[in-house]
Order: sequence, then C-alpha cells, then structure tokens
Amino acid sequence: ETLNHVGRHELHSYFDRSFNDDPALHEFIADPSRSTIENMLELREDPSVPGRYIGIDAPEFYTQASGQIIRLDGAPGVNAATMEPVYQTPRSTASYYDDNMPPPDFTGHYRNPLPLADGRMIAAHTPEARSAGNDGTRSNPVPRYIFRLKRLAPSAGYLAPAEDLTGGIVKTISYWDPDVLVSYSGPLWEISPVEVRARSAPATTGFSLQQPEQQAFTDENVDLDLFRTYLRSNGLAVLVMRNVTSRDSADQQQPYDLRVPGGAETVAPGGGLVYDIVHMQFFEGDQIRGLGGYTTPSPGRRMLAQVLHDPVAVAANLPNPSGPAGSAPIFADGSVAMFVPASRPLAWHSTSADGTPVVRERYWISFPPGDVRACDGCHGVNQLNQAGEPPATNTALALRALLARWRDRGVDLIFANSMEPR
Repeated sequence: ETLNHVGRHELHSYFDRSFNDDPALHEFIADPSRSTIENMLELREDPSVPGRYIGIDAPEFYTQASGQIIRLDGAPGVNAATMEPVYQTPRSTASYYDDNMPPPDFTGHYRNPLPLADGRMIAAHTPEARSAGNDGTRSNPVPRYIFRLKRLAPSAGYLAPAEDLTGGIVKTISYWDPDVLVSYSGPLWEISPVEVRARSAPATTGFSLQQPEQQAFTDENVDLDLFRTYLRSNGLAVLVMRNVTSRDSADQQQPYDLRVPGGAETVAPGGGLVYDIVHMQFFEGDQIRGLGGYTTPSPGRRMLAQVLHDPVAVAANLPNPSGPAGSAPIFADGSVAMFVPASRPLAWHSTSADGTPVVRERYWISFPPGDVRACDGCHGVNQLNQAGEPPATNTALALRALLARWRDRGVDLIFANSMEPR
C-alpha cells in the first residue's frame, strides 16, 4: 500500500474472497513460478542500492519476529506487478520445526538484517529451529532463542552466518513477573543493530501533481501553493480517486463489476454481479480506552476505527446528506475527493445507496500535512483494470467540486479555523 502500491496480490501466496455468494469472485492463488512471502518485517533500505529493501518474512507468532531474510526491489517508477521477493536465506528459514528436524538447508532464524554501506550484511541470528519457548521454569528460565549479531556471507547461493560480532554479553539479572522472582544468568539478546557513519542529509522529495489533478486546479483557478499552505496550517491532506469503479485486474477477491448509478461503470468480460456504489465512507483511527468505561478506565488504549469526525475536515468537505456519516459522494465519472486529517491512520470503503459496504479496504494509511494524493482507481491499477483497460486519467469531477467549494468559501474564512484545537 505504500511502496509503489505493492501489496498482497504481488507478495502473498493465498487469501480468500470477501463474499461467497458471488460466483465471479475467486480465492487468490499465486502463480507457482513466483516467489511469495507472508509478512515483511524490520525493513531497511540498502544504502548502496537505493530502492532496494531488506526485511524479514516471519510467521505471525512463535518465532519472536525472526525468520527468513528477503529482498524487494522497489525504486521509484518500478511497477508493482513486476516486483517479486528475492530470497536471501533459504525458504526453510521462514518456518519453525518443533520436531527439531528442519530441512538440510535450514541455517537458523534471522532478525533485524542490516545492509552496510560497504556492501556487507549483518543480522541477529539464532540457530534454533523450534518455535520460541522456555525450556526451564518460570522462575529460572532457559530461553530457546539467544540472538547474536553476526556477519553474513555467501554460502550455497544464499547468505549464512560467518562470524559473531561480539564475544557475547553475559549477565545475571532478576526481576518480578509479577509476583514470581525470576532469576537468569547467561547471554543476553543482541538485536536491532545500526550503522553509525557520516553521510549527507538526503534531498527532500519533490512534490508535483500529475496532469489530471493539475488540470482541476487550473480549471477552478485555485493556486496550488496557497491551497497546500492551507492544508498544512490546518493539519489536513486531500485524497483524490479518479474512478473508483476501476480495479486492478488481479483483484478478483472483492466485488469488481462496479457501477455508479447513471454514471461510470467498469465491468469485466463475461459478466458477474454488478454492484452499485454511491458513497465512499472514511474512518480515522482513534486511540480509545476500550475497557472500564469513562469513570474507571483501565490503563492503555486501543486503536479503533471511528467514522471520520475531525471537525476541520468535516467543515471543509462537500456535504453528503444522503450518505452515511463520514462519507463523500461518488461523482458520475466515478471520482471521489475528500479532505482528511493528516498524520492519522485512515481507512475507507465504498457503499451502496443505503450505506451497506461494497468494497472493503481494510488498511490503515496516513498522509502528511499538505499532501494532495491521487490514485487512478480503488484498488489502483498496476497495468490493466478488470475490463482490460489502462489506468484512469480523467480529471476528477469530485476534485473540481471540492476546489470550487474551497475557493468560494473565501481564504480568510478558511484560515480562521487553523488555530482551533486539534
């Protein structure tokens, strides 16, 4: 979702369809000739190859976030459809073996890979094949996993541990958990390495609009720099979707034959159920105390999806009285435009006229203040959409309407909101 729009269709091996009553929807099974991963954790960019990312594919549980070292090449401009994980250690290192009988090529579990500026690689490593566990007792633990920082070197076509970076950090410690005194004497974990070196500050990434969005600003006579200053002053970003009836051809797990009543529609050859979409509903992630109620709340907060309620964003957006709370209208050309709070997790889904969700996008995505972010569809198109067409290039009617509302309200009135508590 964040690196060239690469996601589960390019990286995963399997996931199910969202509905079971539409025969046009299919479970996703990856091309067996492609390399796949389950997760991508502990990401680092290679300082010697910009756009190359090194990370860990590990199970969701049981291995202390350790597993296989993988690589993903995603420099700006690389199409997500062509991005494929490259295994840096054997695939067997992504799993655990509680029978303690791993495959012959298993070389251990890895964490926190760190590519160095001189081309070398170091990582935290344990030779343990089983899942993480305590082979001792609660009060006198004997941990299975002891991570040590090691230099890696080529071996049998992969990277493998070559040498320890330290002689080990051995300590005797004790602590309460919570009413049992725990005592441990032995090596401590060595994880999360960093390289300390002199380097120049990277240049700030330039901001530019693509032609369809720039045309909307021109058509509505809105100064882009002034508009972005307003966004930054009010902690806002703007999202633009050119045609939300258009979806990437690989995504046949969510409804993909979509129509705006009386407007745009995109239907795959062969035909299936056609879904009418009328609104796009937005949610913001709020940290909410989930237990104990208002009078005696328990410690800690939970990230919970709440209908978009940011007061500045709500006031600036186009009214949508017929839609569900926190929603924007889908225009006849399939476009959507929305002011959203910046630096806050956001999610959204399209809905039918009565507010029933149709295409459910369940990702948290955030945007910096002043950002004007546009995508061609929802799910965006890598190469061709479900009807075999290229990505949408229309100038969104929704963006023109949003800009016209902003322009006509008057800059002085809009900036008056910028000092309100956030």
